[in-house]
Amino acid sequence: MDLYEKLKTVSPKKKTYFINRHDLQFMVDAPKKTDEELCKILDVKTLSTYVKWERSPQYLELLNLYLQTKFANDLDRIYTATQEKALEGDEKSIKLLLDIQKQIRLFNKENNVKKTDNSNAYAELEL
Repeated sequence: MDLYEKLKTVSPKKKTYFINRHDLQFMVDAPKKTDEELCKILDVKTLSTYVKWERSPQYLELLNLYLQTKFANDLDRIYTATQEKALEGDEKSIKLLLDIQKQIRLFNKENNVKKTDNSNAYAELEL
């Protein structure tokens, strides 16, 4: 499940809080809302309830998905920058790029094995 799918399972106010807290607005050039503006939008006097929610398992799961997405984007940028330097002939970048590619293949291989194992879980059951 990705972040936006998971956000659909959260109340609209919590979704608004999370999106604003982590600057996930669809309009990139829109300024981040102040706490006062957010209180008006959420129709609350303070954000204390939402600050407490930040310690809940639900919020931590959303945060984990957000950080995974952010990491994937960072990894893509790092890979592209390393690839450009490697194509220019930088030896360290060439070695790093080959290592990154090796790690990606290993990761994909491990994930494919796990998916295959899970898909056969019911095939072995006798009815």
